[in-house]
Amino acid sequence: MNYLPFFPLELVVFEGEKVRLHIFEPRYKQLIGEAIRENGSFGMPIVHQGKLEGTGMELKDVQLIQTWPDGEMDIECYAGRRFEVLDFQQTASGKLYSAGFVRFIPFIDNEDKELKLRIADLLKELYSLTNSQGEKTPDPMADFSIWVHKCGLTTGQEIELVALKSASERQLYIINHLKNTLAALAGVQQMKERIRLNGHFKKLTGPL
Repeated sequence: MNYLPFFPLELVVFEGEKVRLHIFEPRYKQLIGEAIRENGSFGMPIVHQGKLEGTGMELKDVQLIQTWPDGEMDIECYAGRRFEVLDFQQTASGKLYSAGFVRFIPFIDNEDKELKLRIADLLKELYSLTNSQGEKTPDPMADFSIWVHKCGLTTGQEIELVALKSASERQLYIINHLKNTLAALAGVQQMKERIRLNGHFKKLTGPL
């Protein structure tokens, strides 16, 4: 078991992801101030729809980017290891912030190149259908944390995704999601075409 200060957020991040936060509450000013002075890390338990999910990510390498006149801070840090929350203390002893014991969960980094190529093809197809603003299609050959949030996943789906214990499992999850999304879009297009046709006069031949 490990003991971590907690900063619960409605945010899903993945191993190695750069995280930027604006700190304004007194309890989190205290937490971040200590993390910077002591070169320490803190835990970010995931909150979804007002409830703690029981899992989260360690955030480390905390760097102060800017301090505002009222004491608010902009910081940058990186996601480390995913954890399971074993014990949640609403207020740590002598502190303003919450804390608790966690168990770090091992992650198997076994990304598959063929699956990357499959994801790239599906993303290209998805963006060609939906991207009216001309945004650049994400590149799955880049680091996972750079493009994963651009796949159209809901927060609930991202929580399911981050809970998977290997990179290849996450790749398969994304492939399934993209295939389902494309199938749904194809269904919408077919419905639009039927509506369009039903709005026109039809030349029909009688049965007799």
